[in-house]
Amino acid sequence: MKKTFILPAVMLFFSFNLLAQTQDSIPVNKDSIEKAVDEFLALLDSAKQPKSYWQLSLGASNTQFSVNNVALNAQQVSKGVTLIPTVMYYDKSGLSFTYNNFISINNNNSGIVQHSITPAYDFSKDKRFDFGFSYTRFIGNKNFAQISSPYQNDFYGYLQYNKWQVEPSLAFGYSTGKFTETSKTDTSFILQRPFRPDTTIQYTIFDTLRVKLRDFSAILSARKEFVFEMKNANNYITFTPSLLLFFARNEYEVEYSSASALSPRTQFFLQSRPLLREQFLRELKRSFSGLNETRNFLNTTSFQLQSLGLNLEATLYLKKFYINPQVYFDYYFPEADQKLTTIFTLQAGFIL
Repeated sequence: MKKTFILPAVMLFFSFNLLAQTQDSIPVNKDSIEKAVDEFLALLDSAKQPKSYWQLSLGASNTQFSVNNVALNAQQVSKGVTLIPTVMYYDKSGLSFTYNNFISINNNNSGIVQHSITPAYDFSKDKRFDFGFSYTRFIGNKNFAQISSPYQNDFYGYLQYNKWQVEPSLAFGYSTGKFTETSKTDTSFILQRPFRPDTTIQYTIFDTLRVKLRDFSAILSARKEFVFEMKNANNYITFTPSLLLFFARNEYEVEYSSASALSPRTQFFLQSRPLLREQFLRELKRSFSGLNETRNFLNTTSFQLQSLGLNLEATLYLKKFYINPQVYFDYYFPEADQKLTTIFTLQAGFIL
C-alpha cells in the first residue's frame, strides 16, 4: 500500500521542477527527465517483484498446535506459556518451508514439547486473488504426550479475494491424528475358601485407550488491513482485524481394552492349584466384566457451525525487524463447559 503513493509524489516533484525551470527561463533537458522517470519505474517494478528471504523469530503463546489453522487451535489451548522459535525460508516462486519448535514453560514440567515442519505454497501474483496451501507435520515428544498436539497431520488451503476494501476468504482444513493412553492399576483380590484361610492374590490391570481423530473444517472470514506510515519509509505499522465463521465435522474412533497381569510368583502359586486358579478367574470376570476384552466406539458430529472468531493482529516493522502481537477470541456454539476461548501470540523476529 505504501508503494502506491511513491509514483505520484515523484511525478509531482518532476512537475514542480519543470515548472520552476520554465519560469526561470532555464533550458529543460527532457531526455534527462524521461530517463529519471524510466529509472524510477524500473526500480518500482523490481520492488513489486517477490523476493526470497529468511525469517527468524521467537514467539510466546498459550497454544502449540497448528501454524495456520487458528480455528483448530481454539479447540486445544494449553496451560502455561509456550515459547515458539521459528525458522522460515520463503522463495520468490511462492514456495516456503517453516520449522517450529514448541518449548513448554511450566513450573512442573518444562522442555521441548514437539516440533513441526510446514512446507507451503502461496500465490499472490494476481491482483484479484491470493491462494495457497500448506501441510504441517507434528513430531511429538513422548515425555510430553499429555500436553502435545493429538494431531500429527494438518492440511490447510485458502482463497482470498483482494478487490474489495474488506477482503473475504474461504479456507479448508483437514487434520488427522492418533494417540494412546495407558494406565496401570495394582490391586488385590481376596478369595474366601471354606475350612481354609482366606487367600489374597495380587494382580495388575492395564487399561489402554487408542484414539484416532479426523477433523474437516471450513472457515469463512473477512479481513481489513490498515497501514499507518511513519517518518522513515522503512518503518510502518499494520493492524488487521478479521472475523471468522468456523464450520467443522469431527470424528473420533476409540478402542478401549483392559487386561490383567499376574506377577511370576503369583502365576507359579496358582499353577500348582488349578481349582484356586479357576475360582480366581471366575471372581475376576464377575467383578470386571470387560476385562481382557476390546471395545470399539465411533463418535461423529455432523458438519455444522461450531464457533465465531475474532482475530486482532498488529505488526510493527522497523526496517528488517518486526514485532507481531496477535489475539484470537473464539466463541463455541455447541454445549461445552467453556464457551469462550482466548489465544494470544507475541512474536518478534528479523527478515533477512
